[in-house]
Amino acid sequence: MLINRCAAALAVTSAVLHLRMGIGSALGVVVAAMAVVCLLCAADLWRSTSNRPWVIMATSSAVMLLAHASGPAGHHQALVTDSVSDVSAASILAATELALAAVVVFLRTRRIPPELLHYPLQEPR
Repeated sequence: MLINRCAAALAVTSAVLHLRMGIGSALGVVVAAMAVVCLLCAADLWRSTSNRPWVIMATSSAVMLLAHASGPAGHHQALVTDSVSDVSAASILAATELALAAVVVFLRTRRIPPELLHYPLQEPR
C-alpha cells in the first residue's frame, strides 16, 4: 500500500508540473486536462489495490513521454524558454512513473496460480 501512496505523490507532482507549464500558454486547456488526468490517477492509486490504476499510470506516462519527445518544440511550443527545466523535469518524472508502474504490474502479475502448484508437470521415476 505504501508503493501506491508514493505513486500517487508522483502523479500529484506531475499534475503540478503540468499546471506550471500550461498557465498562460495557447495550449493551456490541453495541459490543464492532462493535469486533471494526473490527479484522477493519483486518487485512483491512493484508494485502489488493483492493477488497473497501475496500468493507467503506465499508459499515461508513456503518452506523456511520447508527447514530450515528439519534436524539438513538442506540445509545449507556446511556452516561454524559462520553463524548459519544467519540461525536462516532467519527462524525467514520466519516465520514473512508467518504470515504477511497469515493475509493479510485472511483479503483481507473474504469480503462479495456486491451482497449478498442486499438479506437477512430470513425476520423477
